[in-house]
Amino acid sequence: MLTGKHILLGVTGGIAAYKSALLVREFVRAGAEVQVVMTPSATQFVTPLTFATLSRRDVIIEMFPPSPDQPTSQWTKHIDLGVWADCMIIAPATANTIAKIATGMADNFLTSLVLALRGPLVVAPTMDVDMYTNTATQHNIGVLR
Repeated sequence: MLTGKHILLGVTGGIAAYKSALLVREFVRAGAEVQVVMTPSATQFVTPLTFATLSRRDVIIEMFPPSPDQPTSQWTKHIDLGVWADCMIIAPATANTIAKIATGMADNFLTSLVLALRGPLVVAPTMDVDMYTNTATQHNIGVLR
């Protein structure tokens, strides 16, 4: 069903991050190649190892990894993935990340990747109802529509 499709899955720092592992499992089961990108905050809820195991790909967290043995082309990885992907899904999407995307901020790998993305973007807001109904959050969601 998804054979040959390339899916980027962005995972942000909310409690629902654990549910994203189920998405990876189902996308891979359906034949897709999945590249997981996590914000640093997301790693506080689920380890990158979980996603790497399910996707069979290294998880990307930082624009500039601290390891000196990383390839120097890493800094263009967001551009390469933006071209590679058929679509990007951000689930869960926190109010913070939604605000960054709505205003065009690119202060981490995930938000930089959104700006480089050529395909469609799906954003799944996940937060407390009071945060979701906040005027600022609703405005930002409206911008993304």
